[in-house]
Amino acid sequence: MDQLQIKDLEIFAYHGLFPSEKELGQKFVVSAILSYDMTKAATDLDLTASVHYGELCQQWTTWFQETTEDLIETVAYKLLERTFKAYPLVQEMKLELKKPWAPVHLPLDTCSVTIHRRKQRAFIALGSNMGDKQANLKQAIEKMQSRGIHILKESSVLTTEPWGGVEQDSFANQVVEVETWLPAPVLLDTLLAIESELGRVREVHWGPRLIDLDLLFVEDQVIYTDELILPHPYISERLFVLESLQEIAPHFIHPTLKQPIRSLYDALKK
Repeated sequence: MDQLQIKDLEIFAYHGLFPSEKELGQKFVVSAILSYDMTKAATDLDLTASVHYGELCQQWTTWFQETTEDLIETVAYKLLERTFKAYPLVQEMKLELKKPWAPVHLPLDTCSVTIHRRKQRAFIALGSNMGDKQANLKQAIEKMQSRGIHILKESSVLTTEPWGGVEQDSFANQVVEVETWLPAPVLLDTLLAIESELGRVREVHWGPRLIDLDLLFVEDQVIYTDELILPHPYISERLFVLESLQEIAPHFIHPTLKQPIRSLYDALKK
């Protein structure tokens, strides 16, 4: 992908663990590579399809000096986060933050951190069977958007019977396709935080839920840890999930079953 590179922007600011760093300040140096498609900017002189690097450097300087942080990791992460938010056309970003005056008291040239993130597409299943079910789904989507999770597509809302053998009210279910630069484990943590904010209490396994947010796919990633399994292990067993998926992404290939969603849906529906 095309790349814009900004190298060694110097900014004087007041970040650091030691009181003297926050009082006296010091120099920091920012470099970054931003990846996005430059075709329209190059061929049509479309400025909306470009990143104004002069404005971006000024924004970094402003953002950098607005607060004081203990760790340069925090500063670098916030710069990357705000850049993705301000420039939606940027698909990938690698940012290096140098601290040349680090208080090490040894012959050190510079200390730096580098954060690299790429936007990815993911699918999230939403469900609710308590209170105003459709309002709960809508509120969950709004909270995702407020955290920089961009909604690409929404399936229709289905009314479905409970799954898992626990007697309870019917569910309102849907699936959304999103774009996010959050890594899969962080995306899962974000979804769990949204559930908590909306008032979900986990009392009965597969029991009534004010809101349920399941991470189904993150592109073609296959992950197996105690905290996260991708693809979600019950996709091929849940007709309501496959029905919503086939509505918005019928040709998406399940990374481990190696079949398109429409085929999995047709097989389970029989």
